[in-house]
Parts: sequence; C-alpha cells; structure tokens
Amino acid sequence: MKLDNDSIWRLTTFLVPPGAIGGADVVIDGPEGHHAADVLRVRPGDTVRVIDGEGMEALGTVAESGGGVVRATCIETRKYSRSDGVLLTVAQALLKGRAFDDVIRRCSELGVGRIIPLSTERSIGRIPSDALESRLDRWRGIAAAATKQSRGVFLPLIESPHEVVGFESMVHEADVALIAWEEESAAGLADALRVRVRDSAPRDVVGSPRRHSPESILLIVGPEGGLSGDEVEMLKGFGAAPVSAGRRILKADWAAAAIAAMVSSERGGLLP
Repeated sequence: MKLDNDSIWRLTTFLVPPGAIGGADVVIDGPEGHHAADVLRVRPGDTVRVIDGEGMEALGTVAESGGGVVRATCIETRKYSRSDGVLLTVAQALLKGRAFDDVIRRCSELGVGRIIPLSTERSIGRIPSDALESRLDRWRGIAAAATKQSRGVFLPLIESPHEVVGFESMVHEADVALIAWEEESAAGLADALRVRVRDSAPRDVVGSPRRHSPESILLIVGPEGGLSGDEVEMLKGFGAAPVSAGRRILKADWAAAAIAAMVSSERGGLLP
C-alpha cells in the first residue's frame, strides 16, 4: 500500500530518534509517544507519518497505542539525502526578547539546514552562559515542531552562538556567502547568487565550472540595528558579498526567512 503525496500532508507527523526507522515496525515513545497516545489519542488503524530528522520518513498504520507508546507497522519507508536540496545556513544576529524563536520557526518551516546565532556589535539579545543549554533546547524544540508542521524531513542543526570576528572559516566553507545589508542597493539577491556561484564553482580538468552537489549557501543577517560598517567590511574581507532583498527594509526577525524563501525559489527548494 502506498499513499500519494497529496495525502501525506494531512497526516500527523511524529519525531523518533535516528535509527528508529528501518524495520517492519516503528515505535514512538518518550514525549512524542505521550503526545501521540495520550494527547492526540491515535488509535489502532490510524495512519501516521514518522521522521527521524536525518532523512528517514515512514508512513505507518498504528497497531498498538497506550501508556505513552505507539507502535506502527510501516506501509512505506523513504530515505532522503541532504543533496536533494540546497544546504542553506542562516547566521542570524541575536535579537531582543523571544524574536529569535520566530527566526527558528520560520527558517525550519522553509527547510534551512543550519541556524547559527550570531553575536554582533549591535545585538540587543544576549544569552547568559548559565542559560545557554536551556535556550538551545528550547530552540531545538521549536525547530522540531516547525519541521513536523511543515511536513519536512530534516531538522535544522542549531549551533551555539558565534562571533563575527571568528566567522572567516564559515564563509570559506560555503559555495556562496551573502550578507543581507540594508545599505546595499546595487547587488540584488538573484544576480548575486548567479555571480557568486559562477565565481566560486570548482572546476574540472579542462577548466569548466561544475556545480557542487549539494550547493552550500551562507546567509548572514544582522540584528535590529543592522550590522555595523566595520562588520560588513570584515565579512567582505572574508569573501562574503552584501546583497539587497529589495526596496523595503525588513524587520530583523523576518529578513532571514524572507530571503531564505527567495533562495529556495531561485534554487528550486531547500532541504526536503
């Protein structure tokens, strides 16, 4: 039995640990099992969707449900690769209040592969050292919920905060590194993507450009007050290119997701 893709979006999605999908059955336990069995009250005969956050997806028929545990018999199992879409890393400056939660949620829904909190000169939001682990746990929970809601397969990797001054290696690792900067007016996103891919693509033995698979793009977004001129110059020195997302000035908690959606449109999709 197979379900067509038009039906999958209707199914409730549950997250299991890596390695849990692959056999004839899949077991949903822990907090997800409690949510499935005791909150949503899935019952034998129901069809569910299960992901492991690292590329495995299963559709299953519930065989047993109760006591905080659900066991489903797999109807179909699918394996996806990170090469099935663009690997977009969003390096977002820390924001005040819980605005960064919205960045995590929106980027996770879109299929961003990695999210890096960035400490900048004008960052208002700061994370006390004794609160870092709990903050990361909260963000990862938000990312998981957003990925399930959007019917994604891969969970984004959420890293500890970085400093701009130590970001050179991140820029060098990317095929394309872009800076969302409100003071840039000449370089549009689409043109910058085309130019940067042409310039940075590796070359084969006869010198013809060939595309990486998967393509890796780094997007750097500033805080509420924007990146400072010194920070932009530093990032440009590392090899990143300032780009404009258009005539409108976007709020810091919207800019990353808006540009990620533009990149997805230009490149035919981010991670599944």
